[in-house]
Amino acid sequence: MNETLRQLIAVLRAQADSLEQALALTERQTDCIVRRDLEQINGLSSSLEREVLAGRRLEERRLGFAAELAAALGIDPEATTLGTIAAALPRNESRALLAAGDTVIRTVERLARRSAANRQLLEHELQVIDQVMRIAHRGERTTYAGGGTYAETTISLLDARA
Repeated sequence: MNETLRQLIAVLRAQADSLEQALALTERQTDCIVRRDLEQINGLSSSLEREVLAGRRLEERRLGFAAELAAALGIDPEATTLGTIAAALPRNESRALLAAGDTVIRTVERLARRSAANRQLLEHELQVIDQVMRIAHRGERTTYAGGGTYAETTISLLDARA
């Protein structure tokens, strides 16, 4: 049981490190979005994808160690949380497990906030592009009207009310 607990704590720490790497990549991605550096955004997206895949492997290992430890403690592995495992452990082991789990949770929360901010930045950029495209298409001058006659009216490029 002690070895499984050590493995679980080690995997939680590795998950926290992996999430910190993903957070660093996401923060760099924010800077690139602001600078509109598409090449760097694409490269960082690929790196972030690899980090997420590594995180999934760690998550599978964490689930396995948690289930193994829960079974050793007589807890239903299907209904197990770090809290239920920690409650069944001696105080020092419980604190170490909860501390490792809290680090993962805090990093996930920070990563979620940064990812949401990046999503908003990208959505704003798409809105700007959409607006520019609408303005550009409204500004096309037609030489002939639909009926084949010369069109004397022009379409304004910018709306003065905007």
